[in-house]
Amino acid sequence: MKVPREIKRGWERRFPDLSGKWTHWKITGAGKFIAVVDGFDLLGALKVVEENYGRYITIKASRATVNEHGQLKDEEVALFEISNLSVDEQLIASSRDRDV
Repeated sequence: MKVPREIKRGWERRFPDLSGKWTHWKITGAGKFIAVVDGFDLLGALKVVEENYGRYITIKASRATVNEHGQLKDEEVALFEISNLSVDEQLIASSRDRDV
């Protein structure tokens, strides 16, 4: 599904800042692992969200780090909701209504 640019801009603002040891985002859909994306690749992270839009009611991200052995450690206590299907669909519908 093609997601309007305004919705994707909202997703972009919801990704947590990465600082200190946090270098990646771990992206989950309804609690299920989807992907790990390097913090320098926000466009890639947005693409992951868009590709999984509609599969999950919510898509969340947490801060993560990947060590030299490729092992993932994420900040389990802080989950950031990037997409909420109900909210996004309401925003899309209201956007369509304005365009009519």
